[in-house]
Parts: sequence; structure tokens; C-alpha cells
Amino acid sequence: MTKQPLLIYLHGFNSSPGSHKAQLTCQFIDQQRLDIETWVPQLPNEPQHVQQLLLNRLKQETSKRPVYLIGSSLGGFIGTWLNELIHEIYPSWPTRLVLINPAVSPYALFEEHLGWQTNEHTGERWQLTLEHVQQLKTMKVPLLTQQERTLLLVQTGDEVLDYRKAVSKYAGADILVQQGGNHQFDQYEKTLPYIFEFLAGHSLK
Repeated sequence: MTKQPLLIYLHGFNSSPGSHKAQLTCQFIDQQRLDIETWVPQLPNEPQHVQQLLLNRLKQETSKRPVYLIGSSLGGFIGTWLNELIHEIYPSWPTRLVLINPAVSPYALFEEHLGWQTNEHTGERWQLTLEHVQQLKTMKVPLLTQQERTLLLVQTGDEVLDYRKAVSKYAGADILVQQGGNHQFDQYEKTLPYIFEFLAGHSLK
């Protein structure tokens, strides 16, 4: 049974595995020749289907090898839910979670943007509904238990999300606040060495 870590990259809203940060992450792993298996799934639009996709994948991990989660924006919210669920079911399963400008309460934002959406990465047209919002609410984690295994990366210039909400939510995590920047996380590639140091088990505090 392999103990090679599995890295799951979770993209943001209306994004895809072809997103810039996802590609930079995979390129870094290749360039550094890191012994890590990567999985960058196309996340379904319906949160319930996202849950099924991720849980079905983890059911294949009978060896309980280390799992690294990197979540951007909405992917950060999903990653938080998944990390907590893993430890609720399998408390000893080794995981690490990295959050990049994460959405703390995406369901509140989505209530203002119901209706037709276009995924600029895939071209898909789909409809955001109240049912989607309700499904997201079921993924909310009121009490975090895995903060010591979490790295939060935020930029104060995020034009979509208030970075201070994430800093408050993940107060017990390793936190890197960068001045300026944007929601896409400007110069993300420069943080990749720090991210993988953290994933390898080193605290950045």
C-alpha cells in the first residue's frame, strides 16, 4: 500500500482544473520532482454532487495515506468541510489544508447572484438556485478542530471577499497576510515553496 501523499486541488466558483493557480501548483510539483500524486477534479455546480465526488474518491484510499488539500476561494470552503469530515470519520488520518483567499460564507454571497451563470473556463451555462445555496449551508463548519493543520493565505486587496473574515475564522491556523494583491492571489507562484514546506509538516509560525 502506497504512502505517497495525495494532493487534491479544489478550484473556485465558475473555475476549472485549468485555472492559473491549479496549473502553477501542478507545474511546481513536476519541476521539484515531488513524490506526490495530484488530483484536480472539475467540481460539479451542485454542492451535493461535489460532496459525492470527493467522498467517492476518498473511499478508494484504503491505506489512509497523507492527504493534502489546497482550496481557492469556494474551494477553500469545500476543503474546510472535507478536512473536518475526514477527521470526524477517521481521526488519525493525516491531512494538511491550505486555503487561498477562501470564501468563509459563500452561501450568503450566492443568494445575491441567483440565476444563469457562465463558467468562463469551460463555457458551460448553468443556473444557480436556492437549492444550491441550501446545500452549501449544510457544508458549513461552525467549530474548526483542525486549525493546527491549516495554512491560510490571504491578500488584503481581495476585491471579492473580505480577507478579515478568513483571518478571524481561521485564527488558530498558520496565517500569511500579504498587503495588496487581489482575489486571484497575485504572484501565487512565489508562495508555492512555503505551501509545500507546510504540507510536508513544517509550521510557518
